[in-house]
Amino acid sequence: MKKGTYTYGLLQYRHSQVLGEVLNIGLLVYFPDLKVLRFIFPDKILRLRFAYPNVPEKTIKAYFKYFETRVSKLNAQPEVFADDALSESLERFIDKEFLPSDSSALQFGNYRKGLLYTPDIEVICDQLYNLYFSVFQLHETTARRIDESVLLGNYKKLLKQFSNDELGVLGNKNSFHLDYEIAPPEKSKLRFDIAWNSSSNLHLVKPISFDLQKSESIDRKAYQYYGRFIDLQDYAGKSDYIFDVILAKPKHKPLFKAYDNAIRLLQQPKFVQLIEPDKLEDYTHQTVEALLST
Repeated sequence: MKKGTYTYGLLQYRHSQVLGEVLNIGLLVYFPDLKVLRFIFPDKILRLRFAYPNVPEKTIKAYFKYFETRVSKLNAQPEVFADDALSESLERFIDKEFLPSDSSALQFGNYRKGLLYTPDIEVICDQLYNLYFSVFQLHETTARRIDESVLLGNYKKLLKQFSNDELGVLGNKNSFHLDYEIAPPEKSKLRFDIAWNSSSNLHLVKPISFDLQKSESIDRKAYQYYGRFIDLQDYAGKSDYIFDVILAKPKHKPLFKAYDNAIRLLQQPKFVQLIEPDKLEDYTHQTVEALLST
């Protein structure tokens, strides 16, 4: 499958034009395949304040709020993304819609392009945040992020362990499927990493990680999947599908509230079963018992 690209420009604080001192304090990302803009910025700018004690912090935060609001309004106007000028030059678009180029201290610059290696843009936004703004955090964890591939790997390892099998027996069963696709009417096909049959349902397994760095990323990701599951409710009911969502929670305690809100949101659609980290072993036992009994 051909992978697309995304483009972003860095929002920079230029304390001294003469000395050429620059600090990256935000970035604006455009995903042309999805027709979506994202504005990313650090929660705190203490590092900027330490570097320049007289920095206009309130003014900068007001710009952050303005850029965030402007992105939301533009994302709600599909006609904006029909203009090829945006795809051709993010720089010209930003100059027109966000902040004109001049000699002021706050400017966009250093435009770059990246590979759209995953359809989950929140993962990309989170990694861009870590790349440019982890230095703004006073306490940065070195623990590895639990992403969807790690969640899926953990589930597969438990399947092998509990079935005393290397997915050989399970893989040969008609009730166990890898890379399973469904085709809802008038919608694009959807792929699930694993599907398995119980006595009355086909369980479609979807790992979703909320081990992110910002509450906004958790909120956006939760609403993204909430919308998908709501959209599939009728189809799932007619097809006897259950969406089994294997979850990862954030490591940072300040993000626990956003995670709890995400759980409450994803509990609302019908035919969705949430498997939190402490329930993964029980869920895997359920999977194996159902498969070995068929």
